[in-house]
Amino acid sequence: MKISIICVGRTKERFIHEGMEKYLKFLRHYAEVEIVEIKDERGFDLKDAPVVRRKEGERIKKALREGAMTIALDERGQEFTTHEFAALINGLKEKGIREAVFIIGGALGLDESITGHAHLAMALSRLTLTHEMARLVLLEQLYRAFTVITGKTYHY
Repeated sequence: MKISIICVGRTKERFIHEGMEKYLKFLRHYAEVEIVEIKDERGFDLKDAPVVRRKEGERIKKALREGAMTIALDERGQEFTTHEFAALINGLKEKGIREAVFIIGGALGLDESITGHAHLAMALSRLTLTHEMARLVLLEQLYRAFTVITGKTYHY
């Protein structure tokens, strides 16, 4: 199974980038994982948030591939325990889903055209995470899910 993570903006923080590289390396044993960075909107005022999300959403749609299972990360999405998330990933594999695409918005979140049309809206936490930190947390949780699926000792 291929896993794509579509992110708005670049990862700027060095420590996050290093953590992402660590988990991408670990994940290679379980799945092909691709990070796709979409250009973010710059120099906006908060009153422009709907326009910013719409423009970023249009760019995200262009990056989506036909037939992929889309999972939008959204604070209002469904929450999972580690074992529930592992079951979700395993279920996708068992159903023969070839590609799962996780979508992480920019600083202002995702446009409703993305969250409303995704197969699943998922929350990583009830806490607010930066969009960069969400990338790292998602990669770590994907690795943890695969270790649960395969019975490895990473998850206790």
